[in-house]
Amino acid sequence: MRSFVRKNAVLLLAASAVAVAGCGGSMSSLPTKTPVPVAAQMKGEAFGGQQPVTNMTLQLYDAGATGYGSSATGLLTDPLPQTGSNGQFSFANPSCASDPSNKDQIYLVGTGGDPMAAPQGTGPNPANSHLALMVALGACGNLNNIAHIHMNELTTVAAVWALAPFMSGNTQAFQNVGTSSTNITGLQMAFAAAGEVTNISTGALPGTLPAGAVLQQDEVNTVADLLEACINSIDGSGNSASANCTNLFSNAPSQSGDPVDTITAAMNIAQNPARNVGLLLTSNTATFQPVVPSPTAFLIAIQYTGSGLAAPTAIAADQSGQIWVTNSGVNAVSRFDNLGNAQAATSLAGAPGGVAIDTNGNAWVTASDNTVYEVNSSGMLTATTLTGNGLNLPTGIAIDPNNNIWVVNSGANTVSAFTSAGAALNVNSPYNGGGSIASPTAIAINGNANANCGDCH
Repeated sequence: MRSFVRKNAVLLLAASAVAVAGCGGSMSSLPTKTPVPVAAQMKGEAFGGQQPVTNMTLQLYDAGATGYGSSATGLLTDPLPQTGSNGQFSFANPSCASDPSNKDQIYLVGTGGDPMAAPQGTGPNPANSHLALMVALGACGNLNNIAHIHMNELTTVAAVWALAPFMSGNTQAFQNVGTSSTNITGLQMAFAAAGEVTNISTGALPGTLPAGAVLQQDEVNTVADLLEACINSIDGSGNSASANCTNLFSNAPSQSGDPVDTITAAMNIAQNPARNVGLLLTSNTATFQPVVPSPTAFLIAIQYTGSGLAAPTAIAADQSGQIWVTNSGVNAVSRFDNLGNAQAATSLAGAPGGVAIDTNGNAWVTASDNTVYEVNSSGMLTATTLTGNGLNLPTGIAIDPNNNIWVVNSGANTVSAFTSAGAALNVNSPYNGGGSIASPTAIAINGNANANCGDCH
């Protein structure tokens, strides 16, 4: 389950390699695509907490499109740019991969360097080879509009929690950010979600939120502090991790061992948000405030309002990323676009209970007037309504791969099945399960396209 959560009590979104000394690999060793210049200069600064990170190596990446967690493409060639004495950076003529539609998703990563907030010890600016920061920049075609970048723990958390479903790797996870060829839209939405959490230009919370949306900033700060404790530390002898980094890495393990960089550790936490919470907090700092006092999981949430939300009961997402919510408090179905912007609600004659999406992107909604309504992707009621066939206070609803519609009836302890045209699926509908169905509230379709009733006793 994805751990980046968009909620209003209802809306869910939710649920790799550092090339630095001692970690192996090279940030510039990835394949390149045909470059297309997109800006005269990209500039900004990298900070660990409230102080700069100097001598950090930078790489601009184009997310992969050959599968989830597939290899990203490094867009900058050797010698790779580094941050200066105040954490500042600039590099001329950054290039995106050739993409006529300008939909390639771009992100910036910085690794290694000298965290100026760390105790400097006896040597001049000892480096932290396990340090890694990240910022999600978005579509290739939009890079010209980014005048300044501030990369820090907050932008790293925003990027990783949004992109965690598209990341992979036991180490250096930032080199493995990609999606399948059939879910380019999903990756675009994830980058947009990162932009809602943090402001790219300032590195502050929140980013660009939809009207009426509120970011739970204490949740972001709590995770950012976990990373800051490691980032603002220095390596031990032989580039061994500091005590704070060791605590972070050992309590955020990958499948085959501990990570060796803060981005991969962050990905592991995002993908397993309830694991080792107390142990991770033992090295937590208080750089970013306020924080969640006693978290039970490291989730990040945006709270949404609008579109007539009132005592919401069920939720579904369609193929374009729109979110549909049924409201028992009013006879209406709320709809949000894929960035959380409220759309006009759809009124029904009865109180809605459940919602499911068919393969054509239409929403089907059960209602207390013993009717199932079809609503198209624009929120308009169609001429199709399902009645009869044993409908009796319908609640849960599911749609199988053939667009057959399955509905549980809390008023009759039965399951009704319809074709997409509205006819009873066969002579056995409604089903009573031999009398074993009682108080049904939900239904789902399994891998064999069979319906499974929930809360049936």
